[in-house]
Amino acid sequence: MSDIAGEQAATLKALLAERQFNADRLNALTTHCERMRRELDRDVRLSIAEALRRDPPTGETVLLHSVLFQLTGDLYHYERILHYLLLGGERVGPQLMHYTYWCMARQLFLAASAPEKLGAFGPCDLFRFYEDLVWAVARRWGVVPPRHVPRAGPIRRVAVLTNQFTNDQHQPSRDCFDYASRLQDDFGLDVAIINCNTMPLRAESLFVPPMVAGLVSDYEGVFALKMFGKQVKMASFTDRAFSKDKLSTIVGAIDGYDPDLLVTFGGANVVGDLFAVTGARPVVCLPTTSGMTISLAHLVLGYEEGNHTDAMPALYRGPFARRFRPFTLGFSPPPTAGVEGAPDLGDAAFVFAVVGTRLDIEVTAEFLALADSILDRCPGAVIVFAGEVEQLPARLKATRNGARMRSLGHLKDIRAFYRRCHAYLNPSRQGGGGSAAYAIAEGLPVVTLAWGDVASVAGAGIPVPDAAAYVERAAALVADPALRERQSELSRIRFQTVGDRHRCAERLLAYGEEARDLLRAAAKAGAQKEDPPSASVAE
Repeated sequence: MSDIAGEQAATLKALLAERQFNADRLNALTTHCERMRRELDRDVRLSIAEALRRDPPTGETVLLHSVLFQLTGDLYHYERILHYLLLGGERVGPQLMHYTYWCMARQLFLAASAPEKLGAFGPCDLFRFYEDLVWAVARRWGVVPPRHVPRAGPIRRVAVLTNQFTNDQHQPSRDCFDYASRLQDDFGLDVAIINCNTMPLRAESLFVPPMVAGLVSDYEGVFALKMFGKQVKMASFTDRAFSKDKLSTIVGAIDGYDPDLLVTFGGANVVGDLFAVTGARPVVCLPTTSGMTISLAHLVLGYEEGNHTDAMPALYRGPFARRFRPFTLGFSPPPTAGVEGAPDLGDAAFVFAVVGTRLDIEVTAEFLALADSILDRCPGAVIVFAGEVEQLPARLKATRNGARMRSLGHLKDIRAFYRRCHAYLNPSRQGGGGSAAYAIAEGLPVVTLAWGDVASVAGAGIPVPDAAAYVERAAALVADPALRERQSELSRIRFQTVGDRHRCAERLLAYGEEARDLLRAAAKAGAQKEDPPSASVAE
């Protein structure tokens, strides 16, 4: 082990040995783990982790194993945490289960795990832990929505539930509002957005890294939410504690609204899933990302038409396959000021765009190596990064072609920016679907590996299998203007499918009717089971 690795290991051991933790110490530990992941190769980190596992400097199970996961990506350590919490039984409150679930789910979304256990961990360990969380809220906290058999007639009133709603620059918030406003304005329904704010809003354990979601404190109570010239009523709940009182209040508000259908926007919506598992009201889950969505809704729609459950291990596929229905999330481009809103990108002959809200994390050393290789092959090109960042500009300067890589920070008019660009580069990541959709709407060819939201949005035939093919596709778009023009036309054609949000809302309502039928059938079956046969009554 090198001196640098030895020093970093010693620092980590000292941080873990602390007896008193606060937010600053947790953040310091998180920063140090990130540095070790960035600066030490995998074998060295595995060696350090094994030494810590054999001689742990702390008895805090959640702290130790979450740090060991940061070093290794080995989901064994998350399994240890889940087993520790489940064995704690009644001593482990739903608030701790909830916090742990979200901390783990975020790391999986950020692709921090090694692949060896990933195929089974999500649909087995994490899904079952989430089920236990929802039932713990129902049974131990007594938060059980009243049952209602769906009334006759079509859907008239819809509650759209979200775990987080921030602003019109936040892609899931923008999509949530767009669906709600379309159901209201295009289909004449009574619609309310229920901003549950049920992602973690405060730390509940020593999990590393901690997770505290953003909260818009001004969104409180019931009010008219305006966005993009439209208006939808919203009920928002801003208590930071994940508690019996908060969940009971939200459930009571929804029950008072008396919707015909609940649409949970995104997975792991505990409030919506309480209505689903208790058979209280029909629930359809609308995913915000590709692949597995953890939800207990009666129906869980696809981010794309393909059935992602086919790739799950057969032993764990059942609960997901039963609920899955093919769907396309769809996208509505935000307003644009056109060329007047475009940033000054100089006179570069070819501009690659890289766009995201987590670029400090998603633009890895591996991606910067790819970027360098692309620019080596394309002397007249530049790569421009759009999205709020802190560390990225300094990291760009340190690259071989740093003079031709530029970070613009956050841009309000992303479509105007795309109109100054020639192609879209996607880092290896799970998210990014919205940014890719708006790119293809403006005719940008996409360069992406074959996984994640961007690959789903780009469509068949566009994703490439490996890094070498990635560089080749990017270089070919620069070298061959005719190829780029053909690919640009394919992008526009593709957006006609993923951009048809009206059709998506229409399909959502059809699935809503199916969910109502399922609940009616379950209620009828329950009534028949409870009623004795007529012959017995006569006797």
